[in-house]
Amino acid sequence: MKQIIDDFFGVSKANSTFAREFTGGVTAFLSMAYVIFVNPIILSQAGMPKDAVFMATIIATAISMFIMGFYTKFPLGLAPCMSMNAFFAFSVVIQMGKTWEEALAAVFASAILFLILSFSGVRQKLIAAIPISVKQAGSVGLGIFIAFISFKNSGIIVANADMYITFGGFKDPNVLIAFAGIIVTAFFLVKKNQYAVFLGMVGAAITGVLIRLGAVNGMFNLSADVIATLPHLPQGSPFVLPVGPFNEMMSTTFMAGPKNLSSLLSVDSLIIVLTFLFLDFFGTATTLSAASTQIPHLTREEFEENKRIYVTDALGTLVGSIFGTSNLSTYIESVSGIISGARTGLMAVVVGVLFLLSAFLHPLLSLVTAAVTTPAMVAIGIFMMQNVTTIEWNGGFEEVIPAFLVIVMMPLTGSIALGLVLGFLAYELCMTFAGRFNELPVMMHVITIISIAYIFTL
Repeated sequence: MKQIIDDFFGVSKANSTFAREFTGGVTAFLSMAYVIFVNPIILSQAGMPKDAVFMATIIATAISMFIMGFYTKFPLGLAPCMSMNAFFAFSVVIQMGKTWEEALAAVFASAILFLILSFSGVRQKLIAAIPISVKQAGSVGLGIFIAFISFKNSGIIVANADMYITFGGFKDPNVLIAFAGIIVTAFFLVKKNQYAVFLGMVGAAITGVLIRLGAVNGMFNLSADVIATLPHLPQGSPFVLPVGPFNEMMSTTFMAGPKNLSSLLSVDSLIIVLTFLFLDFFGTATTLSAASTQIPHLTREEFEENKRIYVTDALGTLVGSIFGTSNLSTYIESVSGIISGARTGLMAVVVGVLFLLSAFLHPLLSLVTAAVTTPAMVAIGIFMMQNVTTIEWNGGFEEVIPAFLVIVMMPLTGSIALGLVLGFLAYELCMTFAGRFNELPVMMHVITIISIAYIFTL
């Protein structure tokens, strides 16, 4: 049996061992595990039942990991993407007024398009058409947007009549919880610990439990409403059969996306689908580029041009939309498994099994509040913000102006889609002003036309 597994995954051929693949799988799982608790918190703000999303996250991730392991045979992980669940909840549902069922339908449609693109030459043309400055600025803007939302949800920033927003103050214990988690995360990031995000959430949760138990309640105004927002230890055993979450998922979110495809017959819905597609598509390409530097026996081209990885990513989103979660995407955190020595798809299978086992930890969801997730969101913002250095700020204004608009308009308008659309339009205009209209690919003109149509829907 061991030889059969070795031959199938090519463990020995990749100069790896079963121990390295297992260790890499455990490492990647711990680096990604925060999504199990963070994703339900974010999507619940769109009105989705938290327990159902918890179960959908686990099942969709596990299935995607098995596809990655057995079909693609690459040591990468997939899970609901933090930037796209933020777009799902805060832009599509809260700002644009769509229901979460309609948003799931858009995710389902974007997955179908992603599958088609993965098998066609349009994939390369689409990536090439979008200017690098807008791509990188999109990542930066998303990072700021995600951090901004997490600061708001944890009370670090609040509304202010004179300054629009201001510091919330430490009278709200959630602010201290969030900062405690950020400090722990910062410590482990500086120490180059791949579990930094996970440990930061643990630190925040422990702080919240201590406050709830009254260990440091002298400095806070602990009203009943505030206490209800604090983390609390689960009653009884933290390990239970996830029957309740599974039943809720099957009765609420399961198949909600495919059943609501008819809701997409409008221009603004088309923009939402294309935005989901763009974020998923580009996010995968970026992750593959980063991962390729960690595996000596594979080149970046072998990673980025591997259709199976894109197909797997698309199938992951398809599965996620069926069970009830936003787009899945290849996780940069899963590179920690590669760094730990994993080289084959066996690592992905290990991660999938561990995600399934994590369903039994459902009671621990009570420990994870908006404040506890803040360290994870801030860390993601930091990772994405680093792309600002790849923008050619000393180049022509036809590159700088679109990038600037994307970065500032995403968080200031609270709309990821609008930020991207303004970037696309600004790029087309600035290239025209610079006398470089003929350099624009046809695909860019198509994107511009769709962007204009979107603007008129606002």
